[in-house]
Amino acid sequence: MTHILDDLVTVPGTGRRVGVEPIVGLLPGAGDLLSAAVGVWLIVEATRFRLPPSVVGRMILNTGLDLVVGLVPVLGDAFDFFFKSNSRNRDLFRRYAADPEADTREHRLVLVGALAILIGLAWLLVAATSWLLSSLVV
Repeated sequence: MTHILDDLVTVPGTGRRVGVEPIVGLLPGAGDLLSAAVGVWLIVEATRFRLPPSVVGRMILNTGLDLVVGLVPVLGDAFDFFFKSNSRNRDLFRRYAADPEADTREHRLVLVGALAILIGLAWLLVAATSWLLSSLVV
């Protein structure tokens, strides 16, 4: 399924592969929901195989990022062409299913970075809302 979504054919002259996800993604939400469904299925399988929590978290981050950015028209389709979250998650699954003892430090660092970004965005949203409300009250 991942092959069909992300890597079905080679784009002539580029060496890059593309699947049906960016094409179906031209219909708002359709490709993104299809990709997210496959992503969730891979995540469920990863938990069944007892992959390390940081790897499962990275898979959730990949799928969530693909879904959120994918919802933006045109930009989301370009993002799908380059990011290929399902292929990334498949590769993570294969690597850690084959070697459960493999180092996961990289994934922990990515998750800490993503959490820091989310906290920063939340703070920025609160600060902007506070500023806007104080501007309106004056």
